[in-house]
Amino acid sequence: MKKNWILIIAIGLAAGAAVYLLWQLIVAAAVSAVVASLVTILVYRILDKKPEIKTPPKVDPAVEVRNMFGGLVDLNIRIREESLPSAVVSRVEGIIDKLRELLPEINERHPTHELTWTLNQMAKEYLPKVMNPYISLSLADRTSRQQELLDSLNGVEAEIDNVAELVQSEKMGDFKAKAAFLRARFVQGL
Repeated sequence: MKKNWILIIAIGLAAGAAVYLLWQLIVAAAVSAVVASLVTILVYRILDKKPEIKTPPKVDPAVEVRNMFGGLVDLNIRIREESLPSAVVSRVEGIIDKLRELLPEINERHPTHELTWTLNQMAKEYLPKVMNPYISLSLADRTSRQQELLDSLNGVEAEIDNVAELVQSEKMGDFKAKAAFLRARFVQGL
């Protein structure tokens, strides 16, 4: 019996000495486990968040259209004052005319739709973004870059025609796909 007590005391002293000597390791392991758990929870919460979808700002459609028309009128005046080639002026004016017909209708009938917002951005941002650098070029540079500009304007006009057809035929199922395409092609880099 006495030998059992001595053995138990010896085991207890050995265990106590081991804990005493390894205490820093035990604490470090426990702290590491807690920190790793917290980081895992934080990463999970960050990755689990659903991306915020930017919804177009809610604006009175009539005010929005008037503001866009003001910008388009300013652009039209500027291209005329800069004496741009007639092919460029007629192409830009044709696009402005199509936008003048389409923008009120799409903003009135589908004011919160992404396609409407994207088309509005094309009128407000993209068309001036294409024209302003061209207007700033010298006459020689304008001549050499004219076909490139006309090709870009042809693309804009073709897409406006496609949107007009979608709106007139009420193909709402195609609205979302067209909005995504136009945003990627014309609006994303603005």
